[in-house]
Parts: sequence; structure tokens; C-alpha cells
Amino acid sequence: MSVASVHSSTTSFIGTANASTALLEWLNSFEVWVNFAEWWESFDLLRVFFSPIVAIESFPLVLQGFPITLILGFVGFFLAIPFGLMLAFMKMSKIAPFRWISTFYIDIIRGTPLLLQILIIYMGLPLLGFFQAAMEPFSNVTMLGVTFSAWFRALLILSANSSAYLAEIFRAGIQSIPKGQMEAARSLGMKAPAAMTFVILPQTIRRILPTCMSEFILLLKDTALFAMVAMGEVMLQARQEAARVFNMTPLTVAALFYLVVTIPAGRLVAMLENKLAEQDSGSVRPGRKNKREPRLDVPSTHVVTHKENILRDIR
Repeated sequence: MSVASVHSSTTSFIGTANASTALLEWLNSFEVWVNFAEWWESFDLLRVFFSPIVAIESFPLVLQGFPITLILGFVGFFLAIPFGLMLAFMKMSKIAPFRWISTFYIDIIRGTPLLLQILIIYMGLPLLGFFQAAMEPFSNVTMLGVTFSAWFRALLILSANSSAYLAEIFRAGIQSIPKGQMEAARSLGMKAPAAMTFVILPQTIRRILPTCMSEFILLLKDTALFAMVAMGEVMLQARQEAARVFNMTPLTVAALFYLVVTIPAGRLVAMLENKLAEQDSGSVRPGRKNKREPRLDVPSTHVVTHKENILRDIR
């Protein structure tokens, strides 16, 4: 795994770098491009932050860190979902110690900067004997030039941080569902776990989906903080290239890589919010047929569940 991944990454980088060099040579063959570049570089602000020549040269190196950023963002967020849901249930529990533990954890994580958490956990875990022993079998395992230990610590930090925010999102979503929904499900003979799984959570997911997407966008941007611990994601690659060429344009290139993900995700959040607003208000955009499903937040006497449908079929 380690040798193949490093070889594949190196080959891909060399190929992209060669393409970047070839593109510059091809552009320099046009007098129009040369004159435009000279005119553009005559402005200090444009030369320092938006140099097209530096942008083309630095693109392959910044691209090399993009897969690491994507893996950190996506995997870290999906690992945080079950942990955040567990924290939400603990905070709503009738058992006091569960509430205390969940509240303490959420307050600590949300009350301290992510950068501080990265420095403490990322640097502190390797100092523990049991962690060193656990990572020893994977000492030669790398992916995209990053060791298994570094991946583990980075994903642990991101999932632990995001789970605290997701826990509050889940808790608020669950508590926003009318209590009559649970009472109606219990009156039909469903146990509390089944009622929560098949009646409450589906409605909760529908309400909190836009907020969860916003949390994912924030988490993806926060991966840039791992440049402080020399993890080769987009921001570290851009900073190193900027220091090498004494120009800030690589940081602008890095910003474009983040925007490639965050702008579509932001549009998706807006679409989800508009869709939910239309369903809640019952309004439909002009030219659209109303395909809205029946609302679930109705009086408990009208709640229809899967179990009730089964009972009707039996009768």
C-alpha cells in the first residue's frame, strides 16, 4: 500500500508538472500572452497575489494536497455523525451522569479553538506509550505520502470536533419534533427505540440537513489548520510554494481549490433550505406542479406509520 501509493502520487505529480511547464511554453510562444503578462505583472497587487505565471507553475504542487484535504473533510465529517448522534442522546438522557459527560465534552470542544485541539492531540498522542504500541504495526503504512498515524490523529481530531457541533444540531432537531409524534407511535405499540428510529429521526434529518451541510463546509475549511503540523494538504503545499517563489499567488490558487467544493455545497444548502421552506409553507414556484407529500407534523391522531399500514393489511 505504501510503495504503490507513493509511486502513484509521484507519477501523477510529475505528469501534472510537465503539463504545467508545457502550457507555459506554449503560451509564451504567443506575443499577445507575453505582452499581457508583462502588463499584468506591472501592478504590484496583481503580481503578488494574482500572477498568472506563478499560478500555472504552482498549480501541480497545490493539486497534490487536494486529495488529502478532501479525505480529511469527507471522512472526518462522516465519522462525526454517529458520535454526534450518541452525544445528542446522552444530553437528552434522563440519566444524570450521561447528561453531565455529554455537556462537559460539548462545552470543552466548542469552547476551545480547533487549532489548540490539533496541537494538543496531534502532538500529544505520540508521547503516550499505548498509542505508540498501537501504531507500531502500521509504521510502514502510508497513503498519499501521509503516515497511518498522522491520518488517524487528524481524522480523530476532526471527527471529535465536528461531533460536538453535530450533537447540538441533532438535539435541537429532535426536540423540535412535536411530542405528539412519539406519543402516537407509542400508542400504536411501538417501543421507544423503534419510534425514535422510524418516526422521529426521519423527520429530524429532513429539518437539520441544511445545517449539517453548513457544518461540513466549515469542517472542510478547517482542514487548512493541519498545515501547522506539516500535514501535506492544500494549505501547506501552497505556503511552501509561496515561500519558495516569494509570491502569495499559490495561496490564491489554494483558495480556488476550496471554492471548487464549498460553492457547490453552499448552493446545495440554499436549494435544500428553499425546498423545505416551500414544503412547510405549501407554496409552489410558478410552472411547478405541487408534488408535496403530506406533512408529518400533524396532530397525533393522524400519524400514519409503517406499523399501522401493516395492521391495516392484516385486517
